[in-house]
Amino acid sequence: MERRNGPRGGRSSYTFVQGAALLAAASLASRLIGGLARIPLTRLLGGEGMGLFQMAYVIYTLAITFATSGVTIATSRLVADSVARSRPREALACLRTALAVAVISGAGFWLVLDRWALLLARSLLGEARAASVIRAIAPSVIPVSIIAAVKGYFQGLQRMAAPATAQVVEQLVRVTAMMWLVSSLRAEGLEHAVGGAAWANMVGATAALVMLLALLAHPSARPGVGRERSRRSRRQAALGPGRLLGRFTGIAVPVAAGAALFPLTDAVQTFLVPGRLQAAGVDPRQATNLYGQLHGMAYPLAGLPAIAASALAAALVPAITEAVVCGPAGQVSRRTEAALRLTVMFSLPAAAGLVVLARPINELLFGIPEAGVPLVYVSAACVLIALQQTTAGVLQGLGRVSVPAYGLLAGLVANAAVTYFLTAVPALNISGAALGIVAGFLVAAGVNLAVVVGVTGAGRDVRGLVVKPAAAAAVMAVCASAVYELVTCGLGAGNTPATLAAVGTGVVSYAAALFLLGGVRREELEMVPVLGRLVRRGPRPR
Repeated sequence: MERRNGPRGGRSSYTFVQGAALLAAASLASRLIGGLARIPLTRLLGGEGMGLFQMAYVIYTLAITFATSGVTIATSRLVADSVARSRPREALACLRTALAVAVISGAGFWLVLDRWALLLARSLLGEARAASVIRAIAPSVIPVSIIAAVKGYFQGLQRMAAPATAQVVEQLVRVTAMMWLVSSLRAEGLEHAVGGAAWANMVGATAALVMLLALLAHPSARPGVGRERSRRSRRQAALGPGRLLGRFTGIAVPVAAGAALFPLTDAVQTFLVPGRLQAAGVDPRQATNLYGQLHGMAYPLAGLPAIAASALAAALVPAITEAVVCGPAGQVSRRTEAALRLTVMFSLPAAAGLVVLARPINELLFGIPEAGVPLVYVSAACVLIALQQTTAGVLQGLGRVSVPAYGLLAGLVANAAVTYFLTAVPALNISGAALGIVAGFLVAAGVNLAVVVGVTGAGRDVRGLVVKPAAAAAVMAVCASAVYELVTCGLGAGNTPATLAAVGTGVVSYAAALFLLGGVRREELEMVPVLGRLVRRGPRPR
C-alpha cells in the first residue's frame, strides 16, 4: 500500500477511509440515540405534541440546510488546499472567514425564523401554535452554523475524531435536556412542553460547540507542516481576505444549492403522488396509506447506506484536494477508485437484501408486510444514492462543486416526469413513484459518475468494481432467501427469527463469496478499523 510524505508525512494514502468510518459510526450512534429518544418523547408529548414538534422541525431543518451545508464543505476544501500547499496561516485565515460567514448566516436565519414564525406557521404549516415552537428552536441555528465551520476545519486537517465526537455529544446532551425540559414543563401546558423539546436543540448545540472550541484552542489543532515547510510558507503570499471570501462563497453557494434540492425531491413526490394515485383509480384514503408505505417505510430503508456514503464523501473532500495539490501521479485516481469500490461493496448487498427480504423486513420493523412491494422497486436507490454521495465528495475535492447540483437538478426533473406518468398506471400505482425516486438518483449519480470517470480515469475496472460484488450479492441473495424459507417452512419459526437468521446468513455469505471471488484486496482490508490492524500484522503473500 502506497505511502506518502505530505504535510502530515508518513500517513497512509487511505487514511480517509478510517476517517469516514469514524464519521459513519458517529452518525449511526447519533441516529440510534435520537431514534430511541423518540419513544419516551412520544409518550410525554402524545400525538398532538409530536405533530407540533415535527412541524417546527421541518422549518428548522430547511434553515439549517441553507445555513450550514456549504460552510462545512467550503471550509474543509480550502483548509485542505492551504495545508497541502504548506500555508498554515492561510488555513487559519480560512477558518476565520468560515466563522465570520457562519455567524452572519446563522444570525440571519435566526432572525428570519424568529420574526416570521407566525407567518411561516400559518401559511406553510397551517398551525398557528407551531409559531412558538419555531421561535424556541430558532436560536440554535447560530451555534449549529458555527459548529459547521469548526467541523469543516478539522475535516480539512483530516482529523475526523473531533467532528465525530461532537456529533455524539450534541445528540446525547440534546436528548438529556429534552427529556428534562419536557418533563418539567408538561404542567405548564402542551405548547410549553413542546417548546422545551425545541429549546433542547440549543442546549445540545452549545455543548458540542464548547467542546469543539476547547479542542480548537489546543496547540495540536494548528496545522503542522514541518519546520522547513513552515519557514517557506512565511515567504509565500497568502490569499487576501477578499479573494479568500470569494473562493469560499464560490464553493459554499453551489453546495448549499445542491443540498437544498434533496428536500425538493421529497416535496415533488408529496405534491404529485397522492393525485396521480387517484388518477390510477386509488381512493384518497388508500392513496395516503400507499404514500406512507413508500416515504415512511420503504424509502428510508433504501437510504440507510447513504449514512456511510455521506461520511465517506466528507472524508474524500480533503483527501482528494490534498492529492490534487501535492500527491504523486495517479493518487487522485487511486483514491477515487478505492472510494467507488467501497461504495459499491457496501451498497450493492444492501440493495439485494432489501429485494429478497422486502416483505419480511417490513413485517419485522413496521408490522406492514405489504410495504415490501414499493421497497422492491425502490431498493435500487440504495446503490444510486450512495454513488451520488460518494462522487459528490470526489467532485467537491476536485473543485467541480457545481456538478453535483446540476446532477441533482436533472434528477429532480427525471423524478417528477417518471413519477407523474408511472404512478398513474394502475398496474404500478405506488411502485411507479418508487421508480421515480430511482430514476432521479440514476440521473444524478450518472452525471456525477460521468464527470468523475472522465477527469480521474477511475472506475474503469468494471470487473472488479461491479461484476465481482454483484456476483457475491447474488450468492448472498440466494443464501438469505433459502435460510428464510428453511426457518419458516422447515422449522415452523415465526417471521422475526427467520428474518434475523436470513440477514445474518446474508452478511456471512456475502463476505465469504466476495473473498473467494477475489473481489476484495488485502489493502482494502487494511483500511478497515480494527480488522486492518490484524491484517497488517499477518504475513504478506509473496
